[in-house]
Amino acid sequence: RRSVSDVYRLYGNVKLDYSMPFISGLTATVNLGLDKQDAEGTVEVSELNPLSQSDGSIIGSMSRYTNAQNNQLFDGYLNYKHLFGEIDLDVTTGYSYQKFESDRYNSNELLDDGIDSEPVTNIDPDLVLLAYFGRLNLSIQDTYLLTLTYRRDGTSRFAKKNRWGNFPSVAFAWKADQSLFANSDLVSLLKFRLGWGITGQQGIGRNNRTIHLDNYIRGIPSSQYQFGSRAIPIGVPQFRNEDLKWEETTTYNAGVDLGLLNDRFTASVDVFRKESSDLLVEAAVPDGSNFGNSGFQNIGEFTTEGVEVLLQGDIIKSNNDGFSVHASVNASLIRREITSLFQNEDILTGRAGGGTGTDIQIFRIGYTPNSFYVYKQIYDSDGFPIENTYADLNGDNVINNNDRYIHQNGDPTASFGFASTLSYKNLDLSFNLRALVGNYVYNNVNSSRAQYSLLNNAVPNNIPNSVLETNFVRTENVILSDVFVENASFLKLDNISLGYQFKDVFSSAIDFRLSGSVQNAFTLTKYTGLDPEVFNNGIDDTIYPRPRTFLLNAKIQF
Repeated sequence: RRSVSDVYRLYGNVKLDYSMPFISGLTATVNLGLDKQDAEGTVEVSELNPLSQSDGSIIGSMSRYTNAQNNQLFDGYLNYKHLFGEIDLDVTTGYSYQKFESDRYNSNELLDDGIDSEPVTNIDPDLVLLAYFGRLNLSIQDTYLLTLTYRRDGTSRFAKKNRWGNFPSVAFAWKADQSLFANSDLVSLLKFRLGWGITGQQGIGRNNRTIHLDNYIRGIPSSQYQFGSRAIPIGVPQFRNEDLKWEETTTYNAGVDLGLLNDRFTASVDVFRKESSDLLVEAAVPDGSNFGNSGFQNIGEFTTEGVEVLLQGDIIKSNNDGFSVHASVNASLIRREITSLFQNEDILTGRAGGGTGTDIQIFRIGYTPNSFYVYKQIYDSDGFPIENTYADLNGDNVINNNDRYIHQNGDPTASFGFASTLSYKNLDLSFNLRALVGNYVYNNVNSSRAQYSLLNNAVPNNIPNSVLETNFVRTENVILSDVFVENASFLKLDNISLGYQFKDVFSSAIDFRLSGSVQNAFTLTKYTGLDPEVFNNGIDDTIYPRPRTFLLNAKIQF
């Protein structure tokens, strides 16, 4: 197989600022952005590959494609700043416009002139996002801080009646150190913060830009209606939802910031609660109620509660190029729970590869979104899972969907980060560690491919060696087993860098720095897949590992 593509990309932005001469402190800003991509490519499969065409010939395969994407952005806003005695005023108001254009072409099979091999051109409807926004920052005596914001956002994804969303917010802060510790050498910062706001979300994928309209796609040439001697192509209606609207999240938060010894040591603690409503989820619909088995809907509500802590400081501080250590550590505890669903009914989601219409996750009131919904595996006396044998959890002597249970989810119980920089004279070392604890991943690579039956295909396949631990034979019988839900807790060294500064090289005006770094240095985990960090709601269906990158950098300053 040979796949070659060429991508041409033009991107950039222009920002213009103009200070109004007739009003002191008033500035107008215009920001223009463009990101234009054009791609073309060819996919060829050798005739040595046993790929049969529709007429049975083994001649390989060839197709060509093009893909054009265009993203245009315009931001324009006015900003006014003025100091009225001890009151500092900062006001911004503006307008934003963004348009996404795309079209795709695929030649389909070029080596076969069968009826279903004709070219296909897709010209996506434009996606347009509009926004009117305003912000007011008010500082009184640099002690009491107030921020008010308002956004009115519009999207072309929704019908006219639901196109616009209104998103206000308010935040207040009190710098208490200036009142309570004005003459303190110990406390240099003490700030209390409160906030409330609403944000919106309208992202439902590139293929749902006109979900609120009647949409039809042309049926394949081999599926036509015969009228007399004529074969008429059919138009296939697609899923429609004209009631779709913005998903909204209301956030309440409180926090405190502390600085000690002229901010040599600092700490921040945040507590928050988020209430999300009208969730945008691609979910199944009752048979016959729409032109599709599933589609995006507003289906319920869930809450997110959490605590975040950040500590940082100069552990060892030197003023004469001696040994110094700066470190920061952060931790967060976050919990999500579904509080409402349409008609209180469960929603299956998380399509798993390897089966037919198999959903591995569920939305259920009282549980975390996208929890895994599986069968409880039965094991033999040697500790091997018995294929297609599961626990009868409801005790009716029949194994069916009523015996599936909720088993873990992809959300971590806690997350941690640690970063540090160590330096001695001209030598410095820095690194960044990150850990997630309590997150689980459904290993779809193993569930769909770790079966001995794949060795008996006409074209033998490589299969994961985890099959040696399960001895599973066929995918359909095992894909819903909880054996594939694995603990994916991990510790990662995201980056480590070592550098040396050569001063006064050749002359006193020239400095030279040499450094080397490694990105994605190592991962410690019990997860058996390639990478425990999965972004598909906890479903791992990838076979491409993240690269480990080695960088060498030289910098001359004069």
